[in-house]
Amino acid sequence: MNRTRKKGVLLIACSLISMVSILPIIWAIITSFKTYIETQVFPPDIFAKNPNFNNYIKLFTGHTSVLRPLMNSLFVSVMTTIIVLILAIPAGYSLARFKTKSSQKIQMWIIGLRMMPLISVLLPYYILFSKIGLTNNRWGLIILYVMSNVTFAVWLLTVFFEGLPVEVEEAARVDGLSHFGVLRKMVVPLAANSILIIAAFVFIFSWNELIFAMNLTGTQTQTLPVILSTYASDVSVQYQMMTATQVIQIIPVAIITLLIQKNILTGLSFGAVKG
Repeated sequence: MNRTRKKGVLLIACSLISMVSILPIIWAIITSFKTYIETQVFPPDIFAKNPNFNNYIKLFTGHTSVLRPLMNSLFVSVMTTIIVLILAIPAGYSLARFKTKSSQKIQMWIIGLRMMPLISVLLPYYILFSKIGLTNNRWGLIILYVMSNVTFAVWLLTVFFEGLPVEVEEAARVDGLSHFGVLRKMVVPLAANSILIIAAFVFIFSWNELIFAMNLTGTQTQTLPVILSTYASDVSVQYQMMTATQVIQIIPVAIITLLIQKNILTGLSFGAVKG
């Protein structure tokens, strides 16, 4: 009976926490169907009097279209994720398997770089990229996003790879596989869940990044988070357009989360206990 009560209390607590977390998203969805006048009313009405899709239509038509920024965000995030995985998988495997006296220090240095605030390096990167022509360029953003996310990916992958039983790799080496062959045919498939989770995190970090995107992009290379910041001015705040754009921005993240939700627990727990 006590166990049943504990489960009930835990379920209620988790439900309340989930409601608190999802409430802003629900409010954004509701507001996205309102008119500008309705968003300025105080106290605000919970629901729109005449809900319509006009805000979403405006997002994809005329001079207010977010189609280009949406494609920019998608391109930058996908390319960043691919490049980060290409660099991080062999780097993480090397740190996990080819130990030296400095391996631990290297890992701490790598994660320390991830902790550095992005704003602290914005000005040097802006000056450098201005001189080499990488401002107002999607590849400039990709380079910065790769550098800021590859440290996170390498650190986690090192932990995950260390959790794999070495005996499996040694058996593969006896069968004639090279180190790269072991990595490609044995290690990557075994750590697929963890790699998938890291790829999702890198994509989401790149998709939501604002500081670099706001300062290093132009009208043709703006990403979706930059567009969100343009709806607020000294004169007014276009809440209805802002929330409609937020809903569009949330959709890819929600889809990714739904697709990999079964892999999350396995991926994050992989390597926690070494075999």
